[in-house]
Amino acid sequence: MPLGKPASAGPVIPSLNLAQVLSSPERARLFPASREGIFLAHAAVAPITGPAREAMEAWGAEAAAGRQESEAAWKCVAQTRAVAARFLGCGAEEISLLGPTALGLGLVALGLDWKSGDEVIYDPFDYPANVYPWRELERRGVRAVPIARKPGDPIRWDTLRPRLTARTKLVTLATAHYLSGHLPELPVIGPELRKKNILLNLDGIQTLGVLPTAWAEADFLAADAHKWMLGPVGAGVLMVRKRAWDRLRPPLLGSWNVVSPEFLAQPEIQFESGGRRYEPGSLNLPGIGGMRASLELLDSAGLPQISTHALALARQVREGARRAGLAIYGGQGEDRVITSLLEPAGGWEKIKNRMEAANVRVSWRKEHGGQTLLRVAPHLSNTVAEMDEFLKLLADGH
Repeated sequence: MPLGKPASAGPVIPSLNLAQVLSSPERARLFPASREGIFLAHAAVAPITGPAREAMEAWGAEAAAGRQESEAAWKCVAQTRAVAARFLGCGAEEISLLGPTALGLGLVALGLDWKSGDEVIYDPFDYPANVYPWRELERRGVRAVPIARKPGDPIRWDTLRPRLTARTKLVTLATAHYLSGHLPELPVIGPELRKKNILLNLDGIQTLGVLPTAWAEADFLAADAHKWMLGPVGAGVLMVRKRAWDRLRPPLLGSWNVVSPEFLAQPEIQFESGGRRYEPGSLNLPGIGGMRASLELLDSAGLPQISTHALALARQVREGARRAGLAIYGGQGEDRVITSLLEPAGGWEKIKNRMEAANVRVSWRKEHGGQTLLRVAPHLSNTVAEMDEFLKLLADGH
């Protein structure tokens, strides 16, 4: 499936090329985890970058001196909104700095003006954060309609279309499935939903930072920083398009998103403008600082270059796994950065022991049929030589 052409995300400064990033000692400075072994679990909880650590340490020094909310911290907030907007192809005022992903998805679920009988379409095989908020709406008279597909199958427009009715208010999807890595057919799905005036919500955590995620038709998108953005846990972004501000009322209110001059509660509720509209209270300033530093590093490397590199490494993994006689969850066909290998007849114990002994970090995940998957997710910081080493361990242990 083609990745599609994202909306324009503004200029990217090509200040780092791939050779620079992967050279030593530059690679070790930018990606300290590369000193510890081979990290291939970016679809789980990724290591933060060197610049992210430095940014968080700088905030900590200011905070210890009594300046948690310094001028530099607020400048960082503005910069973070701007760089996140470049990745998402939206305005900086459409970015709220909220994590985790579940918080952003929950705010969308709770903030829309649902009527009894309205329908929301969701993927029952998606990550739980993008399932439970929509099923919980049934307590409010909303009908949660699951997509009909088999585990591992990609989501096409033809998968989705039969579930749509005149009562469909919103469709919620992941920009990439957390196990198969399959990308939904958003180049077709997005425009088709817009024609029907159906809202589109996206869980973007498995593509933001590594693949194009700037879908013009998306009304809402949430993503935490701790995967492909290479930022700290608990920091993240919620994108709410201006066109949807009137449809999504902030369900959590506080002094930061409701106009409260001199910290005094007012007789009427008037929301702040821009991204603050959905930020009810104090921001996670150290986390935002770390997220900004990593996003700016990725931005300077250039998303097209990052995507090309990561996809090539993922193809190398799938081809090597096939030669080793291992099957791919979701099939070999489509290009994606996440690859999950199906459990062999002899189990994973020998391979798992070899990976741990060689300091190779992968993810181990259960699929919906009960099998344990070996999930591999390379990123900008990885090299062809590392993939060769991983595949050698895989073949020798199989």
